[in-house]
Amino acid sequence: MRLLGYALAVMLAFTRAAAAGDGTWTQVDVWARGVQWVSNVERGAWVLGTAAGKDDGEWWSRASVLRTWQFGPEKAPWKLRAGVAARAEQIPAWEIEDHDLAHCLPADPDMCGALEFGARLSVDRWAEYGRWGTFVMADWISIDNAKLGVLGLTHLPSGIGGQISVWHEDGGEVTPTIMLSKSLTKRLSVRFGHKFVEDETFIGVSFSTY
Repeated sequence: MRLLGYALAVMLAFTRAAAAGDGTWTQVDVWARGVQWVSNVERGAWVLGTAAGKDDGEWWSRASVLRTWQFGPEKAPWKLRAGVAARAEQIPAWEIEDHDLAHCLPADPDMCGALEFGARLSVDRWAEYGRWGTFVMADWISIDNAKLGVLGLTHLPSGIGGQISVWHEDGGEVTPTIMLSKSLTKRLSVRFGHKFVEDETFIGVSFSTY
């Protein structure tokens, strides 16, 4: 953590505050054993990120508040985001001793939840090259040392896009995912993808005001 703090301080010294940006991006995905909702609300240099879902019968939710700095080309800058994060999740009763902030309902001792706080660091870039748009992102959350990498390519005239992502957190397996998307309107898109480790296929929609 100390080395991360030093690296972040150096990076921020050579970046500038992000230009004012206002927009909202939301996606909802469903699959046989679960559902997931993710949303980002950007106002100026600040981003409020929220997410919630149910997987294998257990609910979880996450929130973060991030400050944005940008560097690189003006038309396609890299955006560095850093801030705080929190996660609440449903856990089995036998895991309660593994968490500092955990509680079980008196009326139902098997219904337990845990709350954790941490830091979040993310960098992303959207760039357009003629008829194509590219998106890259790397995201890290100190809670369970969760890491996400994303690489996407979109054919702008047709609105058809493809994406490859890799997710990993402590205690889990590296999970690659592929996804295809198609814009239905200027703001609404449909999504279809597959997670290889869980062998789960999902379908969803996304909405953006950017």
